[in-house]
Amino acid sequence: MTIPSTSTQRVIIIGGGISGLAAARELSKDPNTHVTLLEARNRLGGRIVTHRNLISKDLELSGQVPAGSSDLVYDFGASWIHGVDPVNPLYEIAQTGQMEYVHTDSDIMFKQPGSIPMPGEESDRLWQVVWDILDKAQEYSAENRDEIPEDKSFKEWLTEYLEKEVQSTDPEGENYLEEEVRKWVPGLSMYWADENAIPVERVSMKWMDAEDIFPGDHSLVINGFDRVVKVVSAGLKSNVRVLLEHVVEKIEYDETEVRVSTSQGLFTADKVLCTLPLGVLKAQHTTLFHPQLPTPKQLAIERLGFGTMYKILLFFPKCFWPLNKHFINFLPSALTVPSSDLVAHFSLNEKQVEALTVYMQDLANYSSLMPQYNIPILVGYATNRAAELMERLSDEEARMVYVCQMAHYFPILLQQDEKNEEGELVGKALWPTVSHMSRWNQDPFARGSYTSIPVHASQKDLEVFDIPVGARSYGPLNGGNDCEDENGRDLKQRLVSVDDADYGRIFFAGEHTSPSRFASVHGALLTGQREAAKILDQRPLLG
Repeated sequence: MTIPSTSTQRVIIIGGGISGLAAARELSKDPNTHVTLLEARNRLGGRIVTHRNLISKDLELSGQVPAGSSDLVYDFGASWIHGVDPVNPLYEIAQTGQMEYVHTDSDIMFKQPGSIPMPGEESDRLWQVVWDILDKAQEYSAENRDEIPEDKSFKEWLTEYLEKEVQSTDPEGENYLEEEVRKWVPGLSMYWADENAIPVERVSMKWMDAEDIFPGDHSLVINGFDRVVKVVSAGLKSNVRVLLEHVVEKIEYDETEVRVSTSQGLFTADKVLCTLPLGVLKAQHTTLFHPQLPTPKQLAIERLGFGTMYKILLFFPKCFWPLNKHFINFLPSALTVPSSDLVAHFSLNEKQVEALTVYMQDLANYSSLMPQYNIPILVGYATNRAAELMERLSDEEARMVYVCQMAHYFPILLQQDEKNEEGELVGKALWPTVSHMSRWNQDPFARGSYTSIPVHASQKDLEVFDIPVGARSYGPLNGGNDCEDENGRDLKQRLVSVDDADYGRIFFAGEHTSPSRFASVHGALLTGQREAAKILDQRPLLG
């Protein structure tokens, strides 16, 4: 298959996520550019996936899920607008798409199994301490970057800070922090690392301040993040064709064109914009590109982090947690280990126990959908190793892991009877029988959720994608089989990849290519627009 060559330039976009769609929309404004967008899935959106028919009406009427569940709209991928402000490019899209969102800022926090939640004032105080320390960490990173070793983690810095900078003896002294608060800081600090889907011991201290956050609230979209996809897709003009279920298998390029082999045929074009997620590039870049990418890009792909954010929806028959709280957090400590009695009570197998153990040693947390939907549904989260272990379980196995974890803190789940004296559901009658979970780590077209900068990586690894890739050919000398480059070095291959801002044919977009707005939908959107502008502005290609 060949893209019609009647237009000035032919562009293939690989990936129909938000960066690919944003680029296609911008490129379609030029009538002399013909675009073919190849998407492996049977839908557009990539890591934006909204479920509007998760629960059938019949299932709801059967009583297995709470009333209202069939009307639920839920996002298993991107679900937050990070910075509700006109400077955020998602803001205008949200207005156009009539997106509804809420600011979520209330929580309850448990210190250890068997305890009651912290008083609100105590948890608020702990959160404020952690935010202040995170601010100090980012300031330290910005002010001391040249002196910070590449292998220094945030966890290492935090340990040193609490030992050397903080004191618990003089309430009137500098950097005073009461011991009871101080001992919980490391556990709650995992929240920041978990939100970025990277273990706290892997977070690069050197680049703690790399992400540039838009002003405004961080808000949860409650009527579907797919509205972003619909708004951007609506801007595509007739010079863009979208082909679904086309899995890209090989990208070959030389000085004259690019050839993209897919599960449904071969496509050729002048330029290619690759928006494959970093997780896919990590798994396939050495076999996908011919010739292989320049060394700086290969090293960046290998060094950057790409973690998994796991979600599981638990449909409870009634709410037994505080109605008006958005989040429930469980601090990790030496005591947060699975109870052997509870493991037996819930008949957990070996795989479930491993997942539960890792999860409880992390900052276990849930969000409640009661404030938004008035439906007793909890969303359980897991990241990193815990996420990978959860995804290896069946839906039922994972569901019982989460119910067992909750039972360590909510004894109502363990009562022998199914109703108390007031006729309210208790014990096994409260256990959910329906759940739905994400599997981004196992998804071959994602292989994770989003990008981070771990130790040994740097912001420069995100910047290397800014320059497109071209190829140089070296013909044989005197009819022989050997070749030499311009420096006289022997080359055994005819084609060599090079970073080439002027004549490069392979461009890159996606959240992993944004040096300061990675791990976000707005970052992905901006990179798509950025690369479209480069493609349109690039001088005419030779060949």
